[in-house]
Amino acid sequence: MTRTIALSERAYRRLKELKEALNLGYSELIELLITEYEKRRIEELKTLCRKLRIKEEELVVIERLLKELRERKWW
Repeated sequence: MTRTIALSERAYRRLKELKEALNLGYSELIELLITEYEKRRIEELKTLCRKLRIKEEELVVIERLLKELRERKWW
């Protein structure tokens, strides 16, 4: 199944340049960008938890809750 999305000209150019540099299709590139974004958010959360001195066990609970929120249909 395919979908059409609207992008600004600048966003399209940047996406196309990255697609060509990595030799990926648009779908693969967008999946990669989403995956990398999610990894970065988790690392930021871990850094924040360390700064706030949140225990590892609590961090695991927070990660699980965030995953559940992301998977909600209405989210």
